[in-house]
Amino acid sequence: MKQPLLCLAAVFCLGIVFANLLKAPYTLIYFLAVLSLILSFLALRQETRFDLLLFSLSFSLGVLAMINSQILPKHHISDYIFHQGNQLKTISGYIDSAPVFRNHKTSFIFRAQEFIKDDSKLDCSGKVLVYIKGRKDLQYGEVLILRGNLNMGRGNFGRYLNRKGIYALLNVQEQAGVVKLNKNRGNFLKKYSLEMKKAMQDVISDNLSELPAKMLNAMILGERSNIPKPIRDSMAKTGTVHILVVSGFHVGLVAFIIIMFLKVLRLPRNPRFWAAIACLLIYCLITGASTSVVRATIMAVFFIFGSLIKREPDIYNSCALAMISILAINPQQLFDVGFQLSFASVISIVYLYPKMKSFLRLESLKIRVLRYLIGASLVSLSAWIGTMGFIAYYFRVFSPITVLANILIVPLAVLTILCGFSLIFVGCLAPALAPIFASTAELAVGLLLRTSYFLTKIPGAYLYL
Repeated sequence: MKQPLLCLAAVFCLGIVFANLLKAPYTLIYFLAVLSLILSFLALRQETRFDLLLFSLSFSLGVLAMINSQILPKHHISDYIFHQGNQLKTISGYIDSAPVFRNHKTSFIFRAQEFIKDDSKLDCSGKVLVYIKGRKDLQYGEVLILRGNLNMGRGNFGRYLNRKGIYALLNVQEQAGVVKLNKNRGNFLKKYSLEMKKAMQDVISDNLSELPAKMLNAMILGERSNIPKPIRDSMAKTGTVHILVVSGFHVGLVAFIIIMFLKVLRLPRNPRFWAAIACLLIYCLITGASTSVVRATIMAVFFIFGSLIKREPDIYNSCALAMISILAINPQQLFDVGFQLSFASVISIVYLYPKMKSFLRLESLKIRVLRYLIGASLVSLSAWIGTMGFIAYYFRVFSPITVLANILIVPLAVLTILCGFSLIFVGCLAPALAPIFASTAELAVGLLLRTSYFLTKIPGAYLYL
């Protein structure tokens, strides 16, 4: 079977879709999965039968993963919403994300552990999205007692939260609704990564004006929520909004910077690659481990590991491995627009770009600059073809300017990211020199924004559907 993981990933996705559309009996599907597994071992030497049984196993596992994701554990926080009504509730647990202050509110993900009613404490579990009025000095891992209005998310926002495994919202209006217990929990590695992120954000905010700081926080650290709406709209119209989201483009650039930096330090080949893998995993946590970052990190690690064992990895199988890894943990990600755009763009580039390149005989072109421009255009065109249907369906916009915009914007984005990383590196080691790098970063951000704005003014650059 050519690209076996890609085929199995596609069948796994079909199983998830099937379970989402139809109510499948868990016991029957579980029996089918076990039977497929046993028979596949017995049919190892019969290629066609073995492949069919593997497809049956993958489909069954997709169905089981989706069914399992819809079954909430006993004493889940959502049970207390349905059974107790929508009044003031008291819960205890710990902060499971970096608190964010925006729109006069502090928000974070909270891991509920106890539901407190009168003098009794009941076990509970699950994630809660918490909003606290005003700015609060809170950190990841802090154990709190919270009292507020507990309810369910509604409409599209509620469905979005459910895909993230969040089934409850808690609005804390009073100052007395937050009690710190002076305890800390959570994952050590995640805590360390968030502390690194905070240090990077401090360097950026201390040396840049407000708008460039927001841009670099989005492009390097994944904090795009503070980007002004006009800028997001401008990038969306030109089809370059992906540069505001840490994705495969950013992870690939980070991997290249890390490997080149370690090479300059003359670190031996194998330790250099292992160090690069460790740095990429930490960067994934720093940026929030979104779908696009996890996908790109898994693929990058797979490629680096292939270099370590001196084998050429298959990019289709790498992409499929990333897809299965994400969906096995949370199969509902399949219905998330970010997940769909991330994988559609990569698969489209991998499939279409080599064919276009071969058809145009790009390698025979003598002029290097022209070869680069045409190559960049083909990559952008491939990604646009693969994602334009999703973008038109979800965002109701069609952007013919996308190919040209990416040729101009992507190099500027690379320059901006390099300037941002240089600023962070110098700001941490030699703060006195940071203003020099900060001015360069501000110039790069300004040029990027002006170019994006100019492209939106070209007639026919975008059309609303």
